[in-house]
Amino acid sequence: MKIQSIEINDYQPIKHLKLENLGNTIIIAGANGSGKTRLKQAIVQTLQGTSVMDMTLVATRKDEEDAKYFNGKILEVKKGIQNAVLNNYINTRKYGSGRFVGSLVQIDSNRNIETLKYNPVNWFGGDPDDTETQTNFYFRPFSNRWSDFMTYIHQKSAARDKKISDEVKKNPLKNGDQILAEFPDPLEKYQQIFRELLPGKELQNITPEAPKDFVYRDNLGNTLPFKSLSSGEQEVVKVVFDVVRKEIRHSVIIVDEPELHLHPTLTFKLIETLKTIGDHTNQFIFLTHSADLISTYYSTGDVYFIDAIQTGTNQAHKLSELRRSHNEVVQLIGQNLGLFAVGKKLIFVEGENSSIDRLTYHAIAQKVMPDAKVISVGSVANIITLNTIEEQIRNSIFGIDIFMIRDRDGLDDTQIEEIEKNGRVRCLKRRHIENYFLDSDILFKVSEKLYLTTVHPALTRETIELEIKKIAEGTLHFNLLKNTKGYLALNHFFRIPTVKAIDTKSIADIKREIVSEVNNSLGILSTGLDESTFTAWLDKEELRLKEVLKTDDWKNDFQGKIIFSKLCSNLLKEDPLRVRQAYVDIALSDNPTLFNDIINILKAF
Repeated sequence: MKIQSIEINDYQPIKHLKLENLGNTIIIAGANGSGKTRLKQAIVQTLQGTSVMDMTLVATRKDEEDAKYFNGKILEVKKGIQNAVLNNYINTRKYGSGRFVGSLVQIDSNRNIETLKYNPVNWFGGDPDDTETQTNFYFRPFSNRWSDFMTYIHQKSAARDKKISDEVKKNPLKNGDQILAEFPDPLEKYQQIFRELLPGKELQNITPEAPKDFVYRDNLGNTLPFKSLSSGEQEVVKVVFDVVRKEIRHSVIIVDEPELHLHPTLTFKLIETLKTIGDHTNQFIFLTHSADLISTYYSTGDVYFIDAIQTGTNQAHKLSELRRSHNEVVQLIGQNLGLFAVGKKLIFVEGENSSIDRLTYHAIAQKVMPDAKVISVGSVANIITLNTIEEQIRNSIFGIDIFMIRDRDGLDDTQIEEIEKNGRVRCLKRRHIENYFLDSDILFKVSEKLYLTTVHPALTRETIELEIKKIAEGTLHFNLLKNTKGYLALNHFFRIPTVKAIDTKSIADIKREIVSEVNNSLGILSTGLDESTFTAWLDKEELRLKEVLKTDDWKNDFQGKIIFSKLCSNLLKEDPLRVRQAYVDIALSDNPTLFNDIINILKAF
């Protein structure tokens, strides 16, 4: 299930608040006292059976649509009216085998853990994942759950040892490697997560007969207690382990102040890691003060600022819909949520899609430059302007470093060499950022993750590859026009007149030189642009584009923006933003070499 919309009235300090058409990642910000915590309480209470707000829920699994549950795709909950269907559904959320599907998970802001007390494991107590999970397991305070987790992992490890022992007794001739493969170490998946969250650090094995806190090994080979990690590192590990434990899927997960005690890089890593749990089937609601989270995710559309001023109108402002006419709201947000650049590498990226392109670059940058701050500046003209003044900016603002990435659109090798010579600007090797989103294998995986193959069973790797090529062939005329404009701009431009030593010349001399310069430029244009020569160039360029289409080089050379857009609308029939977000996640996980060009640019920075 997921929440589609909520509306809350007269729930102090909230007067009126309405959120609609919610996606899978929602960021809600606001100053202290604006009502974020009360909003969380209202959502939790309503899902627990006390309806203090209007809420629309959407089924995300076929099982939920059955008559015994939602009895359809949509479930409407009204304020003050107990919803028997919702209550019945939530109370049936009891899963064994470590699974937790279709419920509510609450991770509150109080994540301080008291000293843990360890009881001896029960060697005959069995596997804790074989017992039924309580309906309210994730309603409880987070601090209690961490203590429960530490008991759980030691008990599960003991249960594994018992299973191995029983198997040896049962089949004494069985190969030891076979037995170990049948009963994998339950700690291994947590060790892998630990490694990914904290590179260079390795979570060490535990001993169930002597339960104690975790220890880890650092990159120098030192074995250290878990509590020697920074408070932020400990918190990220605890939150992720808590959610991973039950293999949560199709659930609403509310995280209060995810940035608490965390460096912005760790916050981003926490959120991106949480999003992958359950194959992207969960819905996340993050309540935050973090300007960094807002600036990173506002391109998704589901980023809201709660206005504490109770005017009776909707207090939730969707940032993606704010315009210049909302000047007062924008100023209010700026007063409550500052942006800090000191200590950052600022990477300005070209992108007409603004923060959508920014989020793509940001996700890739975290693999290479976790201290980078990616900022989208729109058109290439802005990149050019920024390149002329970046040195002055760096010398004027303490603690920042500036780099730029632009598309290759319309550039030849000589121009690229000139642009890149100062080391601050790099050009993509492909025409647009969208040219990196045309891999049919990843696009098919995206279709599966977004359940597009369920709606469109004909979607296969082959059909996607064929459609991409078909679209590319259909854009031949468009590419010819764009390339012609680039050719003319590069080779046939009108040179603006210049006059040297102007102070030594009369007005008449200056006018004569200007006229002479204009005539020279007109002469060059008229001799270099005769009809036969230009027609021959057009014919040659058309032939070249047709030859490019016979190889995979068209994915570098053709207009990726229009091809990707047409693919999403014609075949996938899905919002390009959702496709791009899933594509980046899957490609970075399954085949990061697809972004090697961008990764190498970042390494050069």
